[in-house]
Amino acid sequence: MRNIKLSNKIFDLGLSAKELSIYAYLCSLPSDYPMFDGTAVKVKQTTIAQKCGLKAVQTVSKVISSLATKGLVMPIKRSLKANGYKGTYIYEIKKLPTNDSFFFVDRSVFGQLVPRQMMIYLFICKSFSMQLKDCWNSYNDICRQTGMKRETIINTISELESLKLIRRSKRKSKENRRVYVDNHYILIFYVKGKIRKKGKKIARLHSQYNRTCGSLIKSIKFTFNNITKKMICQVSGKTFFKRGSPQI
Repeated sequence: MRNIKLSNKIFDLGLSAKELSIYAYLCSLPSDYPMFDGTAVKVKQTTIAQKCGLKAVQTVSKVISSLATKGLVMPIKRSLKANGYKGTYIYEIKKLPTNDSFFFVDRSVFGQLVPRQMMIYLFICKSFSMQLKDCWNSYNDICRQTGMKRETIINTISELESLKLIRRSKRKSKENRRVYVDNHYILIFYVKGKIRKKGKKIARLHSQYNRTCGSLIKSIKFTFNNITKKMICQVSGKTFFKRGSPQI
């Protein structure tokens, strides 16, 4: 599966940016040992550092120890290889229930973001309304939920825009049209597939004039198969608005 589900209560745990990034990545991994009550995964600490944007492997060890004290990640005794060296780390993950409230995250973001970027991106994913296709949390709301400084949040959101993971738009006040009051965010998804020639023309017209009827949008055909990255398309919500490879 390309998307994973995370509980909305993940921001109620009081985790730091590094802890949240590693915990979310471990939750995204499929269970290698289904005999455990929770989810047990087998992964190298160097892989965790690479996927979570950490430079030192020692940082991964410290963060996992902190998560273990909170009861979220339980390291299991490592097996020994034939040559006497210890094997890969095995962790039992205590996932939060996703029955009542959850949000989706694309697996492809792991490996692209540093911890502070991951924390802001996960918060926007949590606050994103799938019905309205919009997220309108203010900088102060994000500050209260993440515990990060306002200046850091503003710079991080600009970085997420440059990475083409979100799109930001400003809304004007109803009383004074010269004043901007709210920031709105739209998540950008990437889908693999081939687009017919007719679909390319329709997408180009929609990008230029920003108006296309539903029957024309449905004529864009995606065939899901293994292809090269050059044919990855950029999609915002349910509407195809731009074609091109993502800047990874």
